[in-house]
Amino acid sequence: MNKQHNKILKALFAMVIMTSITANVAQAGESKDEEAKELKLFSMAKITLIEAIKAAEHKTGGKAMEAEVDDESNSVQFEVEILKDGKIHEVIVDGKTGKVLKVSLDDESRESTENEKE
Repeated sequence: MNKQHNKILKALFAMVIMTSITANVAQAGESKDEEAKELKLFSMAKITLIEAIKAAEHKTGGKAMEAEVDDESNSVQFEVEILKDGKIHEVIVDGKTGKVLKVSLDDESRESTENEKE
């Protein structure tokens, strides 16, 4: 029974390793696809990342903390995180026109505000 138990453990261990390898390979493929999409969107931009940051700061009156291409959009947009009054605002800037499309509180700011109320 001990030999059979060892065989079962070895088989389970091999399955865990194979599952882990498969998941890592799939994840690597996904991040390459995401990176390719970001590069494609960024190459379509008519404004620079710096111009997007300036537009977001001007609109909100805050200071930029982070900026990147919004890879969740099908058109070129920049997502800029702005700190104002101790809260993080997410600003979406059109990458072709430089116009601010949306300003909203970041999810993390909402969570911290809700936790402070409790």
